[in-house]
Order: sequence, then structure tokens, then C-alpha cells
Amino acid sequence: MKALTERELREELGWKEIKSYTIEPDTLVTPSARQFLSDRRIELIIKEKGEPTSRAPSEAAPNIESGKKEEEVRQEQEPFKPRFVGPDGGMFSKKPEHLTHLHANVLVTKGHPRIAFRGKMDSLQAGILEVQGLAAEQDNTALAEELEEILEFVRRILTFEVTEKPLEDENLLGFSLDELRSMSHNPRKHFGLGHIRAHYSMGRCCIGLNRLRAQVREVELAAFRAFERPGGVDRTDVIRALNRLSSTIYVLMYRHLPEGYDRQYGVTVGKD
Repeated sequence: MKALTERELREELGWKEIKSYTIEPDTLVTPSARQFLSDRRIELIIKEKGEPTSRAPSEAAPNIESGKKEEEVRQEQEPFKPRFVGPDGGMFSKKPEHLTHLHANVLVTKGHPRIAFRGKMDSLQAGILEVQGLAAEQDNTALAEELEEILEFVRRILTFEVTEKPLEDENLLGFSLDELRSMSHNPRKHFGLGHIRAHYSMGRCCIGLNRLRAQVREVELAAFRAFERPGGVDRTDVIRALNRLSSTIYVLMYRHLPEGYDRQYGVTVGKD
């Protein structure tokens, strides 16, 4: 059984404007080849047994009397105009449902690691908003405003990832990212308390912050999977920003612990 692939169609047809393409009855047409023909409005014809092996593509105009609407006929007569680039380099005039934008007009499957990373970033933003709402309900305006600053930072990370622009360091909560990292690694020096042992008694806001801290760590891992390559990673700026973001949220937990909270680990808990 012969297989017809998109690559073969591209090599054979190039930019020829044809209306139909004929194949042998036992030819297996790959999904991408079918999509290619569909996007260029080329009718796929399966040859009946006994017909000559050579058959020229039909250049005849569509028959309006066959039941096709004038708009359909007009679309069929229009030349193929490539707008999107698919995962294998194929061109599309319309975005297929199983693909989504990576950047500009480049399409990838919805299971692509960078799309999975963006989904995690979206969930993180939703989580920040939830804790903001909780802080507002408890009249903790300071925390709500601090989380607004963090939310904007998360949105900037995502914007710079999508647009493929380099992300520069910036201050959060009045500190540089490296200062926040140092504070999270040496809490006793900065807050007079060792590493926090999470407990329900620390209150709903701090419990929410602890969940956000863990969520950021998950996003950081998703970023690593998205940008990992042999011998290293791309977008170290994004991965570094997410690492520092988890430190920032950890610092927020210390700022908003209830007075007298003293549950802590007896030994230092490693934080990268």
C-alpha cells in the first residue's frame, strides 16, 4: 500500500493552482496530506479500478448547478494564500483546531511543552487573584496590593516569553530579585524566625501564599521542560525570574504571619 504524505504533495504540486488530485484506490493518505489538500481547496479523487493510471488534474471550473453556493464557488476559485506555518513546516491558510499559536504565525500542537508552560502560568495568575480576593475580604489591603505587584510581574514574564523578548531583572516589594532570594535563604537573619513549618494556625492568607509558593515551583519546572535542550536550557531569564518569584512569595509569608507564630523547622530546609 502506497502512502501519500504532505511532503510529497508539496514537492509535486509546488504552487500550482489545481482543482483536484487523483490517487490509486489502495493509497493511504496521511492526515497532514489531507489537511494540505483541504487548505488549498483541492478535491481528493480516488481512481476507480480499470481507469488509466495517468489522469491529469482537473482545471475545470466548479459547476454551480451541482448545488454549490456561489460563495463556495468563489472560495474554490481563490488561490491558496499561506498564513500559518505548522509544526513540520507545512503552510496553512486557516488555523487547524488541533494547533495553536507559539508566536507570530508559527503553530504548534496544543500538547507542546511551551503551551503547557503557558497553561501553568495562567493557573498561577488565577491562584494569585484568589488569594488577593481573600486578602481583601479580611481587610488586608497591604497583602492585596503586594500581590497585585506580583501578578503584574507574572504577566510580564508571560508576555516576554510569548514575544520571545529578553526579560530584564526588576525590583519587587522594594527589593532586587537577588535581595529577595537572600532573604528567603536566611529568614532568621531578616525575620528572626527559621524556615516556616506550615500549619493551619498561620491563617488562611498565609496558607494561600504557601500554595502559591508551591505553584510557582511547579511553573518553574514546566518552564524547564519547555526550554530544555541538549547541554542546557534556553530562556534562563524566564527560569531565573520564576525561581526568584518563589522566594518573593516566601518572603510575603513572613510579612503576614500572625503575631507570635513560631512554628519552624529545626534544621535549614534547602531552597534552590
